[in-house]
Amino acid sequence: MNLSFKDIQFIIEAIDNLMATYQDRINQIEDLDEDEASDLGNDCMFLEALRKDLSTSIEQIVSQTKDSSSLNKEGVSLSELMQPVLKLPISERLVLVDAITESIRQELSMSK
Repeated sequence: MNLSFKDIQFIIEAIDNLMATYQDRINQIEDLDEDEASDLGNDCMFLEALRKDLSTSIEQIVSQTKDSSSLNKEGVSLSELMQPVLKLPISERLVLVDAITESIRQELSMSK
């Protein structure tokens, strides 16, 4: 399977949310149901390993992108552009993605 940067980033965010949900559940039940808490803890460790692998994939994509065109017109690298975006809540990032996608669609339709 060939996943794009956006695909991988979305999966990482979903994993983060699932891990947080699992951790909340563990905190609620760890004294009541040790077996379920243990299972959820194991799932969290698996998800963390998966997240790490996906993060490595993103770093490789960013590295490849940097190699092919490391700086934009203003001389800012992709990773430098990503840092402030990653600090935004997911809802605001999704609005940003929608705005960028729509602007690209408009530009493409104007060039036809």
